[in-house]
Amino acid sequence: MAALASFARICVSDLDAGLKALTASGVTDVRLRFGHPASLQLALVGEVLVLAGSDEVIEPFRSTDVTVIVDDLDGAVAAALSASAEIIREPAEQQVGRNATVAFPGGPIIEYVQWNEETRTVAGL
Repeated sequence: MAALASFARICVSDLDAGLKALTASGVTDVRLRFGHPASLQLALVGEVLVLAGSDEVIEPFRSTDVTVIVDDLDGAVAAALSASAEIIREPAEQQVGRNATVAFPGGPIIEYVQWNEETRTVAGL
């Protein structure tokens, strides 16, 4: 398993307002924009993943510290489990590929994502 990229995460109530704030900060390349089955809207802007939704919808996602794009989701989850991590969200199919979220003891909560080919191409990976 190899990590291909990692993205800081921010949560906002309105995606367009969040994107406007990042644009004002000098981050201008919206590389990807997509929906999530949990009624979230997401955008990849520079090295930031913006998650947008109501407080109720976004709450379960706030505790995740970082999103790591990997070439092998199953390998990433297996490596995390061998390091005593706990699975918070089981591997699942998403519009952009597959993802899973794990919590490491005394450490970070990481979302691993294995993008599909189309998403990797659009995102430039």
